[in-house]
Amino acid sequence: MASGDRIILPAQAAGFIALMGHIEKGTGDTLNLPEGMANIGGNSQGYVLAPQTDWDPLGAGNNDGTFDALALGDDIYIYAVTDPSGTAQWLASKNSTVPSGYTAGTSRKIGGFHYGRVRPVAERYDSAYSPATQIVPNSVWDLQHRPKCDPSGMVEVVPGRLWVDIYLNSEGSGTWPENVPVSQYGATLIKDDVYARVDFHVLARNAGKRLPTVEEFLTYAVGAPQGADANNDTAWSDTSNTGPTTAGGVAKAVSMFNVVDAVGNLWDWLDNQIDLGGTFAWDRTVVDVGQDSAFARGEVYHAGWRCFLGGGNFGEGVHAGARCLFLPANPWGANGGVGLRCVCDAL
Repeated sequence: MASGDRIILPAQAAGFIALMGHIEKGTGDTLNLPEGMANIGGNSQGYVLAPQTDWDPLGAGNNDGTFDALALGDDIYIYAVTDPSGTAQWLASKNSTVPSGYTAGTSRKIGGFHYGRVRPVAERYDSAYSPATQIVPNSVWDLQHRPKCDPSGMVEVVPGRLWVDIYLNSEGSGTWPENVPVSQYGATLIKDDVYARVDFHVLARNAGKRLPTVEEFLTYAVGAPQGADANNDTAWSDTSNTGPTTAGGVAKAVSMFNVVDAVGNLWDWLDNQIDLGGTFAWDRTVVDVGQDSAFARGEVYHAGWRCFLGGGNFGEGVHAGARCLFLPANPWGANGGVGLRCVCDAL
């Protein structure tokens, strides 16, 4: 280097982030936060991140006042905020953009977690077990360990590969064909009523996600107890039900990967399709359904075009379960029994 040349530390560069490890669940409802460096606010704004063990989001000075307790269904975001010492301070917030009292120039979102129901592996399929409400371990994410999409309301099911929506989806922001579905506890579910099932891929796309395959469903549903004919104790499946309940309405309906309502409530629409064979013919009726059905969109040449559904719905009783599949479903169907759950590949 020549005399007078400047040395630029990596964290001084806009967008830089480096963590020695990942944000992880700590003891109880705490987090273990890794050390590292992060740029906050653009070029020349580099900060050190100090490690923290069993960091409590409810501890004094550890959140921005947007919450004073953790509640079922909360998505909490972890920020690094600027400090004159050069070591950024960790701060939790329910705000998904910037923490209260800060701006995009004085804060940076580093990670987050979901507060929900957890079923341990040892309690898989146990119909007597009531899942605890806590920081969901496999929902914890950071900028170097996350799905490609918004991680809110998701869990990691295949480490380093697959993230899955915790809840069946509900309406978020926007209007068709640009509305973005969300995975949110307690919300009214999207179903195949104003939508046809073949509309769901557009909603998944709008969230930066995709539809799950049969194999992915069979994975994320593992451990969720079977439904019953005469009650909704383990799943929303009582044969006398006339429709779905809200997302997460049954406390025990949780898989060992902490995916909710994989059994019962609404069928999970899966991204596998087949044709049963027979006499093939052009068919416009299977196209003129759901959203945008007033527009001419061509025809399908099929004999018995069918799709896969997983888990069972609100009236399936003991049929509903972690291995429950329905193979002869109509892709163009719109009868109010099928819902949407999305998945996303890891970053």
